[in-house]
Amino acid sequence: MSEQKQTVLIVDDEEANLQKLRRTFLGDFSVLAARGGEEALELLRQHSVAAIITDQRMPQVTGVELLKRSLEVRPDAVRIILTGFTDVEDLMDAINQGHVHRYLTKPWEPHDLKRTVEQELQHWELKRENERLAGELQEANRLLQRENLELRQEMKSLRDGRQDLVYASRAMKDLLTLVDRVVDTNTTVLLQGETGTGKELLARYIQKHSPRREGPFVPVNCGAIPADLVESAFFGHRKGAFTGATNDSIGYFERAEGGTLFLDEIGEAPLELQVKLLRVLQNGEIQRVGGQERRRIDVRVIASTNQDLNRMVEQGTFRQDLFFRLNVFSIQVPPLRTRPEDVQALGRHFLARVQEQVNKQLPDFEPETLRLLTRYSWPGNVRELENEVERLAILSESGQPVPPSALSERIRYPATAAGPNAGLKEQLAALEKRLILDALQAHDHNKSRAAQTLGISRQTVIAKLKQYEA
Repeated sequence: MSEQKQTVLIVDDEEANLQKLRRTFLGDFSVLAARGGEEALELLRQHSVAAIITDQRMPQVTGVELLKRSLEVRPDAVRIILTGFTDVEDLMDAINQGHVHRYLTKPWEPHDLKRTVEQELQHWELKRENERLAGELQEANRLLQRENLELRQEMKSLRDGRQDLVYASRAMKDLLTLVDRVVDTNTTVLLQGETGTGKELLARYIQKHSPRREGPFVPVNCGAIPADLVESAFFGHRKGAFTGATNDSIGYFERAEGGTLFLDEIGEAPLELQVKLLRVLQNGEIQRVGGQERRRIDVRVIASTNQDLNRMVEQGTFRQDLFFRLNVFSIQVPPLRTRPEDVQALGRHFLARVQEQVNKQLPDFEPETLRLLTRYSWPGNVRELENEVERLAILSESGQPVPPSALSERIRYPATAAGPNAGLKEQLAALEKRLILDALQAHDHNKSRAAQTLGISRQTVIAKLKQYEA
């Protein structure tokens, strides 16, 4: 389906000039033509027009008078005067009063006129969009200030009594509803999600609310153990089993007896460990290195990974049978960037916790600080947010809300934002760029659909991408 062309109205009392103007714009625009001011005003009442191009010297109604009167009918149309006379003073006065946007002197070149119209259309469309964005920013700031107290009051109810976890998003409420279905069982759980999303905290939550709450919780980083010590670390060893084994030693499984063994980053476990883990999960038995007897163990296993185990199975770097054993009850932990409501909740939680550490009283964040924190994408997830809040607490003044100036530069000025000394125009341009790029990403870089979402033309999207070199 072809995109609808913008309409221009050309006005001149000489037919030869009208024909020349028609040829200039046909193909790129829909063209309406009038031989005088009154006819032009009638066409404006009947049609949606993006630009008006008119001769200045015409009988009855001059070009300036026409454009001044057109403001009552089509105030958003671009208004351009063509003149072959030297009455520049009157034209400049009309431009200063906002009746005329541009003027071109005769004789004019078709290419120059068309380029002028396209530039003016982009300029005024961008100006209107910037005004709309500025209004949205002002309204967003007002809402943040109003919600500042409300969010704090809602925190307790949104936690649903789960005092060890802090969240405010529907995604986390739904996730914990799912978790609560498995806490009372001995089922193996696989937690999947990006680094820093709180998988270990969730594993501890499961342990704390399970029948094993009185037992130990033993976390193990599967990728941090030297390959030659893996078997001893997990299953223990007998004295003399190898050089340096001067005493009997128990491994992680025995330490977790009656409780939970948390296998963190299971995707990094070497293949030799994967074989032995599979045997333990199948038989519930371990054998110490250098020992003869097998020991039954009572341990619940919770594993986590930030990798795609399905893909690793396909690539042959992770055993399929072990994956099936671990993937009994899989939980996908969403990244922080997909749940902005939790940024404020977690930020305030970390701020309250760190105050004693830095010996300061910090009542809250300023609204703009919260807005910038929520806007940021948090590639390091909750862990990155916690570190940032600790930094903010150190840089902020005791007794005062945390100001946006204390934020790290990557959060105040991300790649699509203006610099620290930017004025309103630059900041709006940076916001415009971010909105356009986000819309393109949301629509798989389909320019027409992105333009429709933003309420602008496809030509404007193309022009702005060229301007951004994006």
